[in-house]
Amino acid sequence: MKTILLSMVILLTANSLAYSQETRREQRKIREKERAEEITKLIAERDLRFIAQFAYPMGGSSIFLTSEYTLDIEENKVTSFLPYFGRAYYVEYGSREGGIKFSEEAASIEWKKEKRDYAAIIEVKTQKDNYRLRLTITSSGFATLDVNSNNRQSIRFSGIVVKRKSEK
Repeated sequence: MKTILLSMVILLTANSLAYSQETRREQRKIREKERAEEITKLIAERDLRFIAQFAYPMGGSSIFLTSEYTLDIEENKVTSFLPYFGRAYYVEYGSREGGIKFSEEAASIEWKKEKRDYAAIIEVKTQKDNYRLRLTITSSGFATLDVNSNNRQSIRFSGIVVKRKSEK
């Protein structure tokens, strides 16, 4: 009698664990699908913010970023507030301004769908430099940003993409 009761308890426990694992898996798939739809909407609206979490300079190790560094895309306007680690080929005399900081209209923005990812190739011309940015966004919201410049070594950032907060 004890063995029958014990086997029934084990069977019921195993059944409930399998059911709960299956529902968690289904919930995760639903969340992933909702996040993919949200990312697609952000890209369609051209209103997004890339938040950098790691920097990968050329010839160096990865750097965890403790402050919030961003790249905002609003239609055709690109605003960058990113750090820079690497070699600069040209620096204006007396300049103390570091990082990759600008707020300009993009010369061109080209959006592409690559398999499950999206990519934006952005060209921005400022008074001091010309930038070519490649932002690759996955359907889950993770992103990488490659920054090429005329006056500096290339640098890569990784982070997440979120909806840009409108400033009013």
